[in-house]
Amino acid sequence: MGTAQKFAMQKITVFHQKQVDEAAEMLPPQRELNDLGEFFKVLTDPTRLKILYALGPGELCVFDLSVSTGASVSSVSHHLSKLKQVRMVKSRRDGRIIYYSLDDDHVHSIIHFARDHLGE
Repeated sequence: MGTAQKFAMQKITVFHQKQVDEAAEMLPPQRELNDLGEFFKVLTDPTRLKILYALGPGELCVFDLSVSTGASVSSVSHHLSKLKQVRMVKSRRDGRIIYYSLDDDHVHSIIHFARDHLGE
């Protein structure tokens, strides 16, 4: 039974029907909400945030990321795979070395908007 059906079975007083209808129409599909949840969940780890900040100026390999963040190479590799899953970072191979960079400018903007917001 869906949430809407559960609420329909309950007697709930709606004080502002127009606003409730508008809010319900604005909700993205559940799959998109799940994706957004996963995206933001990835940002809850400080090491991942360090990696994103370290990649702000440009691409780095896992070894350079390890040194710049103070995390082990295996830890950085693990976090990079999570960041790649939600398309925050991308990689390119140059011979035996894989370089990582922010996937696009949106990732940089999200981090900086959040930081600005918290600084207000």
